[in-house]
Amino acid sequence: MIPNIVFIVIRYFFLALLYVFLILVIRAIYRDIRSPAQPASNRASRRKKKVRPQLVVLAANRNLGAKYNLADHVLIGRSPESDVVLDDTYASEQHARIFRNEDSFFVEDLGSTNGIYVNGRKISYPLELRPEDRIKIGKTVFEFRR
Repeated sequence: MIPNIVFIVIRYFFLALLYVFLILVIRAIYRDIRSPAQPASNRASRRKKKVRPQLVVLAANRNLGAKYNLADHVLIGRSPESDVVLDDTYASEQHARIFRNEDSFFVEDLGSTNGIYVNGRKISYPLELRPEDRIKIGKTVFEFRR
Protein backbone atom coordinates (compact mmCIF):
# COMPACT_ATOMS: atom_id res chain seq x y z
CA MET A 1 0.00 0.00 0.00
CA ILE A 2 1.36 3.36 -1.15
CA PRO A 3 0.72 6.33 1.12
CA ASN A 4 -1.48 9.21 -0.10
CA ILE A 5 1.47 11.62 -0.07
CA VAL A 6 3.06 9.76 -3.01
CA PHE A 7 -0.09 10.23 -5.11
CA ILE A 8 -0.21 13.91 -4.22
CA VAL A 9 3.46 14.38 -5.22
CA ILE A 10 2.91 12.54 -8.52
CA ARG A 11 -0.18 14.65 -9.22
CA TYR A 12 1.74 17.92 -8.67
CA PHE A 13 4.66 16.63 -10.76
CA PHE A 14 2.38 15.97 -13.76
CA LEU A 15 0.69 19.33 -13.25
CA ALA A 16 4.09 21.05 -13.36
CA LEU A 17 4.95 19.11 -16.55
CA LEU A 18 1.68 20.29 -18.09
CA TYR A 19 2.50 23.94 -17.30
CA VAL A 20 6.01 23.59 -18.75
CA PHE A 21 4.54 22.05 -21.91
CA LEU A 22 2.01 24.90 -22.27
CA ILE A 23 4.73 27.53 -21.80
CA LEU A 24 6.87 25.88 -24.49
CA VAL A 25 3.93 25.74 -26.92
CA ILE A 26 3.04 29.40 -26.35
CA ARG A 27 6.70 30.39 -26.79
CA ALA A 28 6.91 28.45 -30.08
CA ILE A 29 3.72 30.11 -31.38
CA TYR A 30 5.03 33.55 -30.40
CA ARG A 31 8.30 32.90 -32.27
CA ASP A 32 6.40 31.80 -35.39
CA ILE A 33 4.18 34.89 -35.35
CA ARG A 34 7.08 37.31 -34.96
CA SER A 35 8.98 38.11 -38.12
CA PRO A 36 12.09 35.96 -38.31
CA ALA A 37 15.37 37.70 -37.60
CA GLN A 38 17.73 37.81 -40.54
CA PRO A 39 21.20 36.37 -40.19
CA ALA A 40 24.01 38.91 -39.75
CA SER A 41 25.36 38.13 -43.23
CA ASN A 42 22.02 39.14 -44.82
CA ARG A 43 21.91 42.38 -42.83
CA ALA A 44 25.43 43.28 -43.89
CA SER A 45 24.70 42.59 -47.55
CA ARG A 46 21.49 44.67 -47.36
CA ARG A 47 23.46 47.66 -46.10
CA LYS A 48 25.80 47.44 -49.05
CA LYS A 49 23.00 47.28 -51.61
CA LYS A 50 20.80 50.28 -52.19
CA VAL A 51 17.38 48.65 -51.71
CA ARG A 52 14.48 50.68 -53.03
CA PRO A 53 11.53 50.99 -50.68
CA GLN A 54 8.64 48.79 -51.79
CA LEU A 55 5.05 47.94 -51.11
CA VAL A 56 4.35 44.20 -51.29
CA VAL A 57 0.77 42.94 -51.62
CA LEU A 58 0.10 40.38 -48.87
CA ALA A 59 -3.68 39.99 -49.24
CA ALA A 60 -5.88 41.05 -52.14
CA ASN A 61 -8.45 39.94 -54.69
CA ARG A 62 -5.72 40.03 -57.35
CA ASN A 63 -1.98 40.70 -57.65
CA LEU A 64 -1.06 38.75 -54.52
CA GLY A 65 2.72 39.06 -54.03
CA ALA A 66 3.04 42.04 -56.39
CA LYS A 67 5.82 44.48 -55.54
CA TYR A 68 5.62 48.21 -56.17
CA ASN A 69 8.76 50.34 -55.98
CA LEU A 70 8.07 53.60 -54.20
CA ALA A 71 8.89 56.93 -55.76
CA ASP A 72 8.73 60.27 -53.94
CA HIS A 73 4.96 60.38 -54.36
CA VAL A 74 2.65 57.37 -54.96
CA LEU A 75 -1.15 57.48 -55.28
CA ILE A 76 -3.17 54.37 -54.39
CA GLY A 77 -6.78 53.80 -55.37
CA ARG A 78 -9.25 52.37 -57.89
CA SER A 79 -8.74 55.15 -60.41
CA PRO A 80 -6.74 54.23 -63.54
CA GLU A 81 -4.69 57.40 -62.94
CA SER A 82 -3.40 55.98 -59.63
CA ASP A 83 0.18 54.72 -59.44
CA VAL A 84 -1.05 51.58 -57.66
CA VAL A 85 -4.45 50.60 -59.05
CA LEU A 86 -6.58 48.47 -56.73
CA ASP A 87 -9.32 46.11 -57.88
CA ASP A 88 -11.16 46.50 -54.60
CA THR A 89 -14.71 47.81 -54.18
CA TYR A 90 -13.86 48.95 -50.64
CA ALA A 91 -11.14 51.30 -51.93
CA SER A 92 -11.91 54.84 -53.07
CA GLU A 93 -10.90 56.27 -56.46
CA GLN A 94 -8.04 58.17 -54.80
CA HIS A 95 -7.75 56.40 -51.46
CA ALA A 96 -4.26 57.11 -50.15
CA ARG A 97 -0.87 58.49 -50.96
CA ILE A 98 2.58 57.53 -49.84
CA PHE A 99 5.16 60.26 -49.96
CA ARG A 100 8.79 60.80 -49.03
CA ASN A 101 9.89 63.49 -46.63
CA GLU A 102 13.69 63.52 -46.45
CA ASP A 103 14.65 59.90 -45.63
CA SER A 104 11.25 58.81 -44.32
CA PHE A 105 8.09 57.62 -46.04
CA PHE A 106 4.62 58.58 -44.85
CA VAL A 107 1.15 57.23 -45.64
CA GLU A 108 -1.85 59.55 -45.74
CA ASP A 109 -5.59 59.00 -46.16
CA LEU A 110 -7.05 61.17 -48.93
CA GLY A 111 -10.51 61.42 -47.37
CA SER A 112 -11.59 57.88 -48.20
CA THR A 113 -14.84 56.41 -46.94
CA ASN A 114 -13.35 53.30 -45.30
CA GLY A 115 -10.05 54.78 -44.12
CA ILE A 116 -6.57 53.31 -43.87
CA TYR A 117 -5.28 50.95 -41.20
CA VAL A 118 -1.60 50.69 -40.33
CA ASN A 119 -0.76 47.65 -38.22
CA GLY A 120 -4.45 47.30 -37.35
CA ARG A 121 -4.95 50.92 -36.24
CA LYS A 122 -7.02 53.41 -38.23
CA ILE A 123 -5.07 56.56 -39.05
CA SER A 124 -6.43 60.07 -39.52
CA TYR A 125 -3.15 61.92 -40.15
CA PRO A 126 0.03 61.25 -42.14
CA LEU A 127 1.93 58.46 -40.41
CA GLU A 128 5.60 57.61 -40.82
CA LEU A 129 6.13 54.10 -42.14
CA ARG A 130 8.63 51.70 -40.65
CA PRO A 131 9.90 48.50 -42.28
CA GLU A 132 7.37 45.66 -42.12
CA ASP A 133 4.44 47.99 -41.36
CA ARG A 134 1.20 46.57 -42.72
CA ILE A 135 -1.11 48.97 -44.54
CA LYS A 136 -4.72 47.92 -45.11
CA ILE A 137 -6.71 49.73 -47.78
CA GLY A 138 -10.12 48.16 -48.30
CA LYS A 139 -9.48 44.41 -48.45
CA THR A 140 -5.97 44.88 -49.75
CA VAL A 141 -3.03 44.54 -47.34
CA PHE A 142 0.42 45.86 -48.20
CA GLU A 143 3.71 45.47 -46.36
CA PHE A 144 6.19 48.35 -46.44
CA ARG A 145 9.74 47.15 -47.08
CA ARG A 146 13.02 49.05 -47.14
